[in-house]
Formats: sequence, structure tokens, C-alpha cells
Amino acid sequence: MDTVVISQIESWDIPLGKLRILFINIFTILYKAATLNPRKLRTDMKIIYSVLKRSCSNTILSDFYILFVSLVIFAKFLFGYVRLAANIIAIFPILAEEGRELLLPSILAQAVENIFFCALDVIIGSITVRYFIPCKFPLFVIYLAKNIIQVSIGLSVLNIYIDLYNNLSYNIGYNDSDSSLETTNKNELFLQKESLA
Repeated sequence: MDTVVISQIESWDIPLGKLRILFINIFTILYKAATLNPRKLRTDMKIIYSVLKRSCSNTILSDFYILFVSLVIFAKFLFGYVRLAANIIAIFPILAEEGRELLLPSILAQAVENIFFCALDVIIGSITVRYFIPCKFPLFVIYLAKNIIQVSIGLSVLNIYIDLYNNLSYNIGYNDSDSSLETTNKNELFLQKESLA
């Protein structure tokens, strides 16, 4: 009786790695769904425009810089929806442990958002502190530390997704080799039956 209960409990256990990546994925989906707000985008654009316009000289170069920063913020906002959709799609391969190609959009979206956009933020922050808002160097140091922490967390999460992708590709290769062994064994048995007849 006890062995039956223990075996039923063990059959319902979820592996720790699968539980961890599922928690990360669902947390990211909920966070993205809560923070992707067009009103927040509008207020961010107004703040950027007012702060940079007040502190910049009225030149064509400063207007181009304000336009560039606004376009980067808008691109990050749109890419947030792409990452949200990619993480929703990634739930299936996490739960079913098949369909590894469905993990690729999430891996690419994380790489772009956590590495490319963070590096772009650091470049924009350094240009802003250097040329447009002087005497704000301590603020830039805090901003740089925040981006370094974000990149390191993003790389660790990206590593977890890539490990899952590699494990799923290994399982597919392993299953293909098993099926090829089964077909060769069936062919050998068929040849042995033919030779006996």
C-alpha cells in the first residue's frame, strides 16, 4: 500500500529544472502584461522630450538625438509585445518537452531585449550625461549598475532556455536513433524469417 502511494506521489513530481523555467516564463508573461501600457509610453515620451529639450541647445543635432531616443523607447515598447508573445508560445515546449523550435522566438527575443537594448541604453545614457545633462555622473553610475545587473540576470535566464533547447534537441536525436535501431532490428528479423522460409 505504501509503495503504491509513494509511486503515485513520485509520478506527480515535476523536475526542478522544468519548474524553474516554467516559473520564469510565467513571471515574465505576467510582468510584461502588467507593464506594457500605452499611457506609460506616452508619459515617458513627454518626459524625455521635456528633459532633453530643456537641457539641450536648440540645434539640429539635439533634435535628431531626441528623435533617436524616442524611437528607441518606442522600439523597446513594441518589442515588449514580441517578447510577451514569444514567452506565451514557449509554454508548450516547456510543458510538453517537444517542439523545440517553438523556443527559438523566446531565445531570440530575450537576446535582443536583454543584451542589445541594454547596451543601447548604456550608450544613450553615457551620451546624455556627457553632452546634454552634465553634473549627473552619480545618476549614470546607478543607471549603469542597474543595466549590468539586468544583463547578468538576462544572460542567466537565456542560458536556462538554451539548455532546455539543447536538451530537447538531444531528446529528438536520441528518439530518432532509437527508431532507427528499431527499424534495423525489424529489418534483421524480417531477413531472418525470409532466410528460414
